[in-house]
Order: sequence, then C-alpha cells, then structure tokens
Amino acid sequence: MSFRSVVAKNVVLRMVGVMTVAGAALVLVSLTNESFIRAQSPRSAAPPNLRLPDETTGVDAIARILISAFDQVDIVALGEWHGRISLDSDLRIALVRHPDFAKKVRSIVVEFGSTSEQWTLDRYIRGENVSRAQLEQVWKTTTQAPNGVWDQPIYADFFAAVRDVNSKLPADARIRVFGGDPGPGDNRSRETAAVSVLKEQVLQKHGKALVIYGAVHFYRTFPMDILSSMGDDIGIARTLEIDFPGRTFVVIPVGRLDPPRVVTRGH
Repeated sequence: MSFRSVVAKNVVLRMVGVMTVAGAALVLVSLTNESFIRAQSPRSAAPPNLRLPDETTGVDAIARILISAFDQVDIVALGEWHGRISLDSDLRIALVRHPDFAKKVRSIVVEFGSTSEQWTLDRYIRGENVSRAQLEQVWKTTTQAPNGVWDQPIYADFFAAVRDVNSKLPADARIRVFGGDPGPGDNRSRETAAVSVLKEQVLQKHGKALVIYGAVHFYRTFPMDILSSMGDDIGIARTLEIDFPGRTFVVIPVGRLDPPRVVTRGH
C-alpha cells in the first residue's frame, strides 16, 4: 500500500515507511516517478514540513501526520477507492477519532452525502434521533446512489464515528459534516457542488476541512483528451487552486484494488 501526497501547486511529497496494520505489512512509498513530478510540480512550491512515521506504527501514525498538515494548509483532501482498499475506512475513522482532530478541524465534506439532505445529516451528526430509513436518504439521494456504492457499511460507519466523537464534545466544538454531492433539485455537477461548499463553509470563513472523495476528483493532471472533455469539472483540487492557491493538501492511496464489495455481492 502506498500514498501519493500532493500539496500546494502539485508538489509530490514522498512518504516512506513500513507499518503493520491488522497484521498486514504496509509499505508507504510514493509510486510517482520523476517525469510525473516534473509534469505536476513547479519547483518553487514547497511541501509541508511533515515528519514521517516510525516503522510498524500503524494508521494512527498516518493520522497524526495528516492532522499536523492542518498547521500548514486549510484543506486535507483524502482520496478513496470506494471500499476497494480497506485502509481507506480505517484511516478516516482514525483521523476523526484522534483527540487533536476536532481541535483543528470543524468541517468534513464527503462525496457520500447529498446537499439536499443536509438537514438530516446535521441532525444525525449532532446526536439527534434519526431513523435508519431517514439516514439512508443522505446517500440514497446522491447522483451515485443507483450503483449502490454508498450502501457499503463503511460509509454509515464513518457518520457514526463522527456522531460518537461529537457526543463527547461541547456544542460549540463539534464537527459538522457536509454532503458534497448535488441531490435532487441541485443542477450543479458533483465537483462544482463540492467546491461551493468548501468555499462558502470553510475557506471564506478561514476554517479548515477534511474532504473525502473518490481519488480521481483530486487528480491535478489528466491526459489532454480527457481534460478537454471535462468542461468546467477539472478536478476539485485544481479548481480550489485557482482562488485559494497552496491551501490544499491531497493524499491518494496507491495499491492493489479489490473488486468493489457491492459488485461482488451482486454477482
């Protein structure tokens, strides 16, 4: 397992270490080659001064690194592979449960929640009584709901983890989770909606946020034929850099992808 970390104007930070998580050895090393770095990274941009974890320290060590990144940037964008890498879920839950996370971060923006069900999500995350059927509308009203990807329990588990963390915090110190996917009646694209939430709820208020989306949404370079077909959707990280340069740190897991669990169950 590897992490590709991209910061400021596409600087690639190589994270190298060997860790044991649930009995499995994970090698954290950037797989990017020099040509990729030259293509994406202006030499003038400086990466955050992050301290790498010691060997065999587990996901908590990675979580501490990412939390320390908030001292130097405002947005940590955590790419994920929709249940195809188990570390995705373990890492983001370790992040929000770390005692220092809520001291620095009050907002989380997720792809697996719709803008139209923000009221329901707010109520659940605050600890109010929300039925399972009501909660499911948070992800079942997203544009990606038809493929069943958000029905995997790891996404409800993440909401539950934030709710549990908030239950131990005073009301004015709690974390708010925003759905970033345009729900019914919202005609924006997924990336436009996410960027709008980040600008209005976080960056313009001088706050800090964790963003959890599919890894592709954080790519900073694309083949020209793909880029030309994307219209205004040039990637969340690329779009944020236009108005808020150098304030986003992107981490993308790299490794073997298992088949999506919903596909495996369905076949």
